[in-house]
Amino acid sequence: MHRLLLTGVGLVLVLYLLPVFYPAETDKTEPQTPSESVTAAATGGSDITVLVNGKAQEMPLETYVEGVTAAEIADDFPVEAIRAQAVAARTYAVYKQSRGRPAEHPDADVCDDYSHCAAYQPDAVKTFSTGYSRIRKAVKDTAGQILTCDGAPIAAVFHCVSGPKTESAADVWGEDIPYLQSVVSPGGTQYAGYESAVTLTADAFREKVAQTLPKADVSGKPDRWFASSVRSAAGGVKTVKLGGVTVEGTAVRALFGLQSTNFTITTTEDSITFHTIGYGHGVGLSQYGAKYMAEQGSDYTEILAHYYPHTELKLESRE
Repeated sequence: MHRLLLTGVGLVLVLYLLPVFYPAETDKTEPQTPSESVTAAATGGSDITVLVNGKAQEMPLETYVEGVTAAEIADDFPVEAIRAQAVAARTYAVYKQSRGRPAEHPDADVCDDYSHCAAYQPDAVKTFSTGYSRIRKAVKDTAGQILTCDGAPIAAVFHCVSGPKTESAADVWGEDIPYLQSVVSPGGTQYAGYESAVTLTADAFREKVAQTLPKADVSGKPDRWFASSVRSAAGGVKTVKLGGVTVEGTAVRALFGLQSTNFTITTTEDSITFHTIGYGHGVGLSQYGAKYMAEQGSDYTEILAHYYPHTELKLESRE
């Protein structure tokens, strides 16, 4: 999820916000080495083609990882959280390469659209970040390291902050993935933007619904519009009846610009308010959960093992 979205309750994803407050850093100063066997030291020579502002650019993989990490997490997070983010970003990039170039950008392995691949901050912008040296060091500390499951790179997705638990891929995207299960996410509730609200007038709500769900009956009072919600184990709305039409929670989130699918509703005679918990899709690494774990003394390998169970940390081999 994209840290520039902090200034408002934006539409969908992302992700990723600057923190309002950070306790004093208590990080370890040296990274841990991968616990699994090393296949090859892929610290250089690997390239990736990135669609940046609509133009395909070839660059070293580690340069790309720096740009994603800089865009996706605050540079004054604890260094162990930044290292965890760097590994997740690198892993996701290698995973995307392994899947082949998609129809959306056939000339590039990945793009800078955070809703499709990951946010990317180019070099020209990085120079204005006084904390960028911390990002660069975290990437260098973990150079070449990726997470694998059964020997293959994983879809190491991440988000800003979950509820008390992360969402499973099965509940959000309908695919049961061993390493993207719902897990307890510590500390997220301490984040100032953990809870948010979006209020619409009854007329504005009806207008939005009419444009996308013409069969939904939203006549009458707002307290009659929603019913029969089905929730995930983590609390996100999987499906809900809106005006008698069953819709997915992800569609409701996108339609009304909610920070997550973990929402409840209150109404008045002429308005409706969505109260949300968390920010982002809620699957995989929670950046604020990683921040909290790092502050409690966990290193990046422990953070990654917590949010991506059933995975191994290895050095990537491009042989």
